[in-house]
Amino acid sequence: MRRYVITEDLEYLMKRWTRGVDYKIPDHNFFVSIQQRLIKYLNSMFTELVLISYEDLSSQLKQKIQQNNDAIIISIDQVYCEVDSYLEINRIADINTLKKIGLSNRPGCISIDDQLNNLPKDKPIIIIDDGCFSGDTLYQIISLMKEKGLNVQKSIIGIMIDWCNNQFIRKNSTFEIESVYEFNNVIDWLCERDFFIGVPLSGKTVGYMEGNSIIPYYPDISLPYCLPFGNPSKSASIPTNYMVEYSKFIIGLSCELWEEIERLSGKVITCNDIPRLPIGINRDNRSFSDVLVGISSSIK
Repeated sequence: MRRYVITEDLEYLMKRWTRGVDYKIPDHNFFVSIQQRLIKYLNSMFTELVLISYEDLSSQLKQKIQQNNDAIIISIDQVYCEVDSYLEINRIADINTLKKIGLSNRPGCISIDDQLNNLPKDKPIIIIDDGCFSGDTLYQIISLMKEKGLNVQKSIIGIMIDWCNNQFIRKNSTFEIESVYEFNNVIDWLCERDFFIGVPLSGKTVGYMEGNSIIPYYPDISLPYCLPFGNPSKSASIPTNYMVEYSKFIIGLSCELWEEIERLSGKVITCNDIPRLPIGINRDNRSFSDVLVGISSSIK
């Protein structure tokens, strides 16, 4: 049976977002309820669905990190582990073609080249990431680090997908990797945040080419994993006959989240307030949930 894997992170990200803004988020029971409805819906398409809790993944990553305190720990992931240093790197989708164009710095951060130049060359480095699906991104990042003369000793991965066919493993068979979870025969792996439009780090990061450089848009523009923003069949492995229904469902759940935050906060959340505004929506003073409702009604 092929598995569909989801890592939990929505509640954590929304709590972190409210540290810097004047909004109140729902209690834990609300997030449990909305997550259960998401899982129930996805189970109608994927019979073997695996949900990994935020606490389990983050605590096990922390344990592995603590066992390697003689090296410099650098994380690519911003969610499941807290370390002293991060590589602010993203895969970027082109704003015109919506296709992946390569790696760049996260919006608002210094270039990848500058980030790597700031790392020490005389100390061992361990790279942390929440997951490794195809292995291509990890391969590119570690290759860039080695080109800079950095001593990358090993990588600690939260979720390793298809170890035997992983491209990174095939190209670096002697490179040491530790993992928390390992899965084979996987349909897809997504973070929970990618099913909720507008939340921090959700969807693909959008950018554009400027000469030979990839430039991420700032403030963040995202490409959600649903219609009409993107193709959910390609980005989230949603069966084509479910794409319209799924997209309306995802937009509806997203509206419920933002409307509940509005109710608790006693004020409207506008498109200006959204941390990851979807492609094609302008930053202005319209109600974000109202905009999403209008978009949902146009999906056919």
